Amino acid sequence: MKPQRHIRKEFISILLVSNTGGKNKEIRLSRPVYRLLRYIPVLILAVVLSLIGLLYFQQKQMQQLRAQLEPYTKQIEQQEAQLAQMSAENKKLADENTQLKGEMETATQPEESPYQDAPNGYPYMGAGGILVSPYSDEQPYMSINTHTDGAIVAGGDGTITSVSSDDTYPFIVEIKHEDGYITRYLSNEAVQAQLEENTQVKMGDTLFTITVDNTQFDYQIIYKNKPIDPLVVIEAKG
Repeated sequence: MKPQRHIRKEFISILLVSNTGGKNKEIRLSRPVYRLLRYIPVLILAVVLSLIGLLYFQQKQMQQLRAQLEPYTKQIEQQEAQLAQMSAENKKLADENTQLKGEMETATQPEESPYQDAPNGYPYMGAGGILVSPYSDEQPYMSINTHTDGAIVAGGDGTITSVSSDDTYPFIVEIKHEDGYITRYLSNEAVQAQLEENTQVKMGDTLFTITVDNTQFDYQIIYKNKPIDPLVVIEAKG
């Protein structure tokens, strides 16, 4: 018989000694396990160094990317600033355009006459009818040159309140209208008329007829006991 060779296992004992008076403890490790445990710190260190290197490499890449993106970032910031400036200018121009449009509309709108409710009919019909002199402070009426058979008509709806004469005018008619307006029709020559006081008339009704060529006819509008320019009222009618 061949002699058998005994294989002896080698163990490494690690003795843990307590310094508090407790029991000591012995740990037995086989040689392969001991060798493995001995290389674990090296492996951990290698992993940590690898991670540090990887983080460093990533940081370098991030720095390179930031450096590459920086010009584009500045361009974007400049473009945003330009857009903001353009938007502000556009808003300013729009506001100015709106203001100018409002001013133009205001300028093109006709001013409202303060005498919208005044009798605004022209007081003469027929041949002639030439305006001799307009209203003024010295002459508080307008004068019209008339011809034979020309008709003096009511400037608006109202009631005849007076048919009279004086040293200057042989024939005077006064009509009272709504809203406190009074019209006066004054002829420098005798006329043909059949009028009575308190008679209702409509705008355009004939009051009297001219019988002499070149008769001067004066027309007056009174509002709140003050004469006003008849042409302002007539032109307001359009």
